[in-house]
Amino acid sequence: MIEIEFPLTPTNLDKLLQISSFVDSKLPNIKKPICPTNFMLLDVTPENNKYKDTGGKMRITPTQRQVSIWYFCMNLVARANFEQRELVKFKNYPHPKSFRALKRLYLHRSYESLRKDYNEVLLDLCVIANKDIKKFLK
Repeated sequence: MIEIEFPLTPTNLDKLLQISSFVDSKLPNIKKPICPTNFMLLDVTPENNKYKDTGGKMRITPTQRQVSIWYFCMNLVARANFEQRELVKFKNYPHPKSFRALKRLYLHRSYESLRKDYNEVLLDLCVIANKDIKKFLK
């Protein structure tokens, strides 16, 4: 079980959604390519350098707490209606965007109205989560 402040507030939920956005970007893709790449066909071994940290790419993996926050947020957002889910998805995934960048997707609305709607969505999700939070934390 993860420790989430009770009652859940919209600012805390926004932070949790940002964490889940990070975890979502680190999860493996759903579908692998049909044909293997050359790197899968040939064994590529690194050269034995005496300096280990030169030229290597550091792999970042999410922690168990971050994965459980991702799972909590996915279950919570699934309870929202379609328009609310779409707004949360466009705001937070694959990485968090500003409201001005979000306005490019919603040309007929101002970024202030998007901010207001997003805060209302967060408030609605907080009400849902606070009503039966034990169900989401299993």
